[in-house]
Amino acid sequence: MAAELSFGHNLRAKKKEVLTSAVSFLPWAQGCFSALPGCTTERPGGGIEAPPNAQTVDFKDAPARMLGVALHEYGSPHQFKVQLCALPRELRDSEVLVQVHAASLNPTDARIRSGSLQHLCPLSLPVILGFDCAGVVAKAGPASGFTAGQQVYGRQTLERIRESNGTYAEYVVLDGQEVHTKPQNLSFEEAAAVPFS
Repeated sequence: MAAELSFGHNLRAKKKEVLTSAVSFLPWAQGCFSALPGCTTERPGGGIEAPPNAQTVDFKDAPARMLGVALHEYGSPHQFKVQLCALPRELRDSEVLVQVHAASLNPTDARIRSGSLQHLCPLSLPVILGFDCAGVVAKAGPASGFTAGQQVYGRQTLERIRESNGTYAEYVVLDGQEVHTKPQNLSFEEAAAVPFS
């Protein structure tokens, strides 16, 4: 069973839609939008250091921030908050920056969110969760095997969730080996459920 969270190109137009539409696994998110300085500022060491062999991602005509669904405390789904977060700015040669059109919710996401797996995979909160997604390649590293504009689906790694963010955001950086071309006969929502299954 998959539930999707869809984002679009225009942050201002989508902000209201995300908060008031029937987003199937976030009906409780209405009214909890908060503009925070950044989702990663409370990480140990004061933020994310630039990875080796990384290039800067240039977002022309894009806002400085993106919408993300951050988990602030382990527990029920009510612990999630829709908020503004910093856009990913670093991309390694083998990575792909994906504009997320749909993200699926799978049992692993629910277990991590509830805290039942925190002894196996501890996270610094707040964190943007989400392992599976489908979307369009916004930028691709030269060794990733992808090009901008391709429709793809993929899976985020736990290490990357710790470093930056998961798929419950408008943009996510994925390892090129975890990304695949989306079949034309699948919608973004259907493709987002493929990695877990």
